[in-house]
Amino acid sequence: MTQRKYRFYLEWLVLNVIGFSLGSLHGATTDGFIPTIIPGMLGLVLGDLVFGGMIGFVQYLALLRTRFLPVTSAWILATSLGFTLGARSGALLTFRITHDWTMAGVIFGVFMGASMGLVTAFVLFRKFSLPHLLIWLVTCTLAWIAGESVAFAAYFSLRTVPLVALTIAVITGLGLLLLQPRLQAE
Repeated sequence: MTQRKYRFYLEWLVLNVIGFSLGSLHGATTDGFIPTIIPGMLGLVLGDLVFGGMIGFVQYLALLRTRFLPVTSAWILATSLGFTLGARSGALLTFRITHDWTMAGVIFGVFMGASMGLVTAFVLFRKFSLPHLLIWLVTCTLAWIAGESVAFAAYFSLRTVPLVALTIAVITGLGLLLLQPRLQAE
């Protein structure tokens, strides 16, 4: 791995843990600052937008600082939107699909990963490429299945938030390392 790739991956991991942790404190569905002060669906949606935005912001910083991939600030908005769509659809449908807590982590992860992958793909890929889209979509889905499985196994303990973030970041970072030569060739 080149020094540039190593630097990107290290920053991606560290910054994702920071952004995810800050996002969880501000926008987490049950105990976040925003849903606590703004009750109901509005508070949940705003909390999800902030949570996703904080993740997107730190990811944008990692991409920008390392110049690993060309990305604009639209990445932040896309991540915020993808996170919100995944969280709201997952919250609405997961326990309608299963009542098994372990399987719920997998299903919720599918909603989160598919949503994040699809929405961020519009920013990541300058030209539509089905192979790139599929690689990124599978990467995001696997990352969020793994992360949400950890979150559900820990019953959403705040102490495990950094582990959830690291799990997701390890997999998405590897996916970006795989895609980077292809995306720079575009």
